[in-house]
Amino acid sequence: MKPPRTGRARTFVAFGALAACGVALTTAALSDSASVEIDLDGSQNRFDIVVSGIYADSTGSWVPSEADWRQGNPDAYEIPLLAGDDPLLSPGARLDGRVAVKNASHKLSGGLELTILDPLPRGDETDPVTGNRVELFDQLIFTVKDGATTLFDRVPADLLTSYAWDEPFAAGAVKILDVSIEMSAEADNRWQLATTDVQFHFEAVTL
Repeated sequence: MKPPRTGRARTFVAFGALAACGVALTTAALSDSASVEIDLDGSQNRFDIVVSGIYADSTGSWVPSEADWRQGNPDAYEIPLLAGDDPLLSPGARLDGRVAVKNASHKLSGGLELTILDPLPRGDETDPVTGNRVELFDQLIFTVKDGATTLFDRVPADLLTSYAWDEPFAAGAVKILDVSIEMSAEADNRWQLATTDVQFHFEAVTL
C-alpha cells in the first residue's frame, strides 16, 4: 500500500550557466556549464534546464539545434572557437555572442532568473613579477538582449543585478539572448594580460 501524499508542494530547482574566459585585456571563448538538480513530480516528469551558446556572433542569426544543447554538469561545457575568431580585444572593443537556455521538462514550467557573475574573483590581486592586475571582471561592461527587450544596457560589472523574467518559462521553451561583453575604454596598462571568467548563471524554479 502506498503512503498517502501530503499537501506540501515540492519545489524543483534547475541551474545552468554560460561562461566567457578572459585572455590579454579581453574575454575569450564562450563556454556553457550547468549544475542541475533534477527531481520528479508525481507523474515521473523531471524538471531540468539545458544551455548552449556561440562565440563571436554579431549577426544574431545563430539558433541552437537539438545537438547543440549541453548539460555541462558538473564541469563547464566550453564552446570551441570557430575558424577566424579572434579571442583578443583591446580597451573599448567588445565580444559578441548568443546564449541559449531551454526548459527540458515535458510538463513543468518555472520562473527563470539570470545572474552575471565572476565565479573565481581575485579582487585586487597583482602579478608578482609585473605588478599588473590579474583580475579583469571589474573592467567589463555588459549588454544583454532578449529579442526586442534589453535586460542589461551597457551595465558595468560592479553594478550588475539579477534579472528575473515576469512570464513563466514554459516546458520546452527556449530563450536566446544576444550578449555583448565590452572592455572598458578606461582600462590602461595595469590590466595588461589580465583575465577573467564570466558566468551567465540561469536559475529556474517551478511555479
